[in-house]
Amino acid sequence: MRKFLIYFLVLTFLAASVLTGCGNNGSNSSTAQSKSNSTKQVLHLNLGDEPPLLDPAKSTDGVSFQILNSVLEGLVRLGADEKPKEGSGLAKSWEVSNDGLTYIFHLKDNIKWSDGNPITAYDFEYSWKRALDPKTASQYAYIMYPIKNAEAYNSGKASADSVGVKALDDKTLKVELQEPTPYFLSLTSFITYLPLEKSFVEKEGDKLASSPSDLVYSGPFVLKTWNHEQNIVLVKNDNYWDKNNVKLSEIDFGMVKDLNTVAQGYDSGQYDEINISGDFVPKYKDQVKVHPNGFTYFLGFNTLNPVFKNANIRKAFTLAIDRKSFTENVLKDGSIPAYAFVPNGITGLNGDFRKEAGEALFKEDVNEAKSLLKKGMKELNITKLPKITLLADDTDVAKKEAQAIQQFWKNNLGVDVTIQNVSYKIRLQMFSKQQYDVCLTRWGADYNDPMTFLDLWTTNAGNNNVKYSNPKYDELIKEAKSTNDNAVRMEKMKEAEKILMDDMPVGPLFYSATAYVQRDYVKGWVRHSVGVDSDWKWTYIENH
Repeated sequence: MRKFLIYFLVLTFLAASVLTGCGNNGSNSSTAQSKSNSTKQVLHLNLGDEPPLLDPAKSTDGVSFQILNSVLEGLVRLGADEKPKEGSGLAKSWEVSNDGLTYIFHLKDNIKWSDGNPITAYDFEYSWKRALDPKTASQYAYIMYPIKNAEAYNSGKASADSVGVKALDDKTLKVELQEPTPYFLSLTSFITYLPLEKSFVEKEGDKLASSPSDLVYSGPFVLKTWNHEQNIVLVKNDNYWDKNNVKLSEIDFGMVKDLNTVAQGYDSGQYDEINISGDFVPKYKDQVKVHPNGFTYFLGFNTLNPVFKNANIRKAFTLAIDRKSFTENVLKDGSIPAYAFVPNGITGLNGDFRKEAGEALFKEDVNEAKSLLKKGMKELNITKLPKITLLADDTDVAKKEAQAIQQFWKNNLGVDVTIQNVSYKIRLQMFSKQQYDVCLTRWGADYNDPMTFLDLWTTNAGNNNVKYSNPKYDELIKEAKSTNDNAVRMEKMKEAEKILMDDMPVGPLFYSATAYVQRDYVKGWVRHSVGVDSDWKWTYIENH
């Protein structure tokens, strides 16, 4: 996420209907078109929360990503198979040098912004360098570090002109990489790589992306209405290059957090799809579908905190939680216990990385947790823990999850923890500024490689909101990124993940799945486990 996300917390998947396709997938067949022509093509969903930021260079959250992926498009658009294909996005083709270091992208002819101006390679060069500009302060700038001198420019050690991105003319973009990056094509579909119109951004200034008129669009839809904290309406983009294969005329999003209200809305026909969890799973019984979504939910420990700077205490809080009970009795949505950070479904050397690296890098043990807590407190020379607060979202699901975790800590460690539930936007801000003790959060795959979960925790990574730092870990990630030998890459990442789990700055809880109910008349919905969760480009309404 697809894939950061930076996090993204519980409701986005479990209580909200949020949640990227290409080629000839979905509803772009003449059969689908003929079936949908006589039906009103309006999709009713629940976004669940206010998108905090719709500037692709600065956005880090899953809710904003959903909207941005619908209204903007990059060089490629991932299909249902998670693979980038020529012609899937704004690039009609590309060539890659034999050493894997140089990419030449050729843009399609007659592609336009929603304001009618042509989309050019210069817009891409400008947008990518804008995201890397230290003044932009993009937390996701590091996802562009495969590009030559991108990291140096972002850290103030090189000029923008030295960055390996250059428009050769209106239709040709040359990209030079620092090292070979097998997943680079997929990266170009990610939110931070999405282009904006240079002249428009410079005109808008600080107002950019604050309202529908303050953003220009290149994707299947445009933002028509944005009533903050209430609803968002997207409508079909008539200037989109592939508009003939976009069947929906409109997508209406609510922003309801209460699960009961969301379920009642679905039952009354207000919504065409909702995501569910907990007691709502048996309520809908055979209607429920489950999709593994590529997210690891975890506890983020603030390593700047006087207590959680201690690894033994972090491990104690992690080992004291019964994940099987948590997933089966609280979530009930197909999510499974997590005993490592990289989830199932991420490609390794010959198959699934999780299986190759080992399913469990730690195990729950209440007695061991008590012993580690005692040991950690002794190391800190304290006999009593100070007040500890668990930060979580204010959704129904997040509240239930936080309460369950609170109870595990009370029962298994004898520790009383206070819960602080805040809005999604505020939680993101507090997490990024280390204004917390422990945070209930998540991370999803931005691309299909273990690195999307592991370079997150290098010392200076933009989304390293637990402020973890281990020189050996940093070196392993650097070595993994500097080789084109995939076997070496995977071994370095396996070793790094073991260090991460031994230091435990993050305590994995579960690999999540999306449990949802969807009307039978909704067709062509593409769901992803990588990058943005869902793509409605090919979605259509049939016979309703």
